[in-house]
Amino acid sequence: MMRVRGRWLLGSLVIGALALPAAAAGPDTEQITRYYRKKNNIPPAQKVSVENLHDSTGIKGAKEGELQLGDPPNVKKVTFIASADGHYVIFGDIEDVTVDPSKAVMAKINLKGEPSRGPDAAKVTVVEFSDFQCPFCSRGYNTMEQQVLKEYGDKVKFYYKHYPLPFHPWAQLGAVATECAKQQKTDAFWTLYKGLFEQQKDITAENVKEKSHAILADAKIDQAKFDDCFDNKKTLDKVKADMAEGSAVGVTGTPSFIVNGRLLVGAQPFEAFKNVIDDELASAK
Repeated sequence: MMRVRGRWLLGSLVIGALALPAAAAGPDTEQITRYYRKKNNIPPAQKVSVENLHDSTGIKGAKEGELQLGDPPNVKKVTFIASADGHYVIFGDIEDVTVDPSKAVMAKINLKGEPSRGPDAAKVTVVEFSDFQCPFCSRGYNTMEQQVLKEYGDKVKFYYKHYPLPFHPWAQLGAVATECAKQQKTDAFWTLYKGLFEQQKDITAENVKEKSHAILADAKIDQAKFDDCFDNKKTLDKVKADMAEGSAVGVTGTPSFIVNGRLLVGAQPFEAFKNVIDDELASAK
């Protein structure tokens, strides 16, 4: 399911003046769909309907709803708000500007019980969504480990979340393996996280379990328990949950970093992290 997103800001909204009769009470849903279809050149064969029409929670007298384009599973949704008399419609996301958007993003990410690096009192939280097989993610790993975490020390708290891409044969297996290690020891998670990135070029779908054994040799985990977890993909649901969280906050590729709710996409240079982190530290004073 895709969703058309926009910012409800004056000057950037698509506002449609609907020529409804003066006596009309409230929005005419048929006219809204007809107007949107014509304005966006949507062919007659494509379904367009108004759904979930209800009183606006933010603007007295107005109505909010969704335009749904197409049929499941390929439905695209466009939110809208209509004036009380039904003459005007604003298409796009309706946002409460009294809510901190960064906090709203962070609220969608479950960090409870997740392995982390850095103190709870850190002013900046970095959440990485990544893929152990992705070459750009390896670069992101080096930037985070060798520069960001070393430069900022206890000012940053770091979390790693999984976002294995489907065209990488062993990425999901690597994610499952780290979660299996985490079930026994948090330190084992970070040991395997480090090893998978640093040995990325030598790992295949066929040898990822054996490579994990070697990386975890000194971690003192129960190998039989690890193998049972890995072979049966007992942590796959956790990996999928991470991916769903990533998608919910705008992640579409890897690596992606959420820095106090602000999205940085790709293997960014240290300077890109520095600009955002310094800005967040300054605003926290």
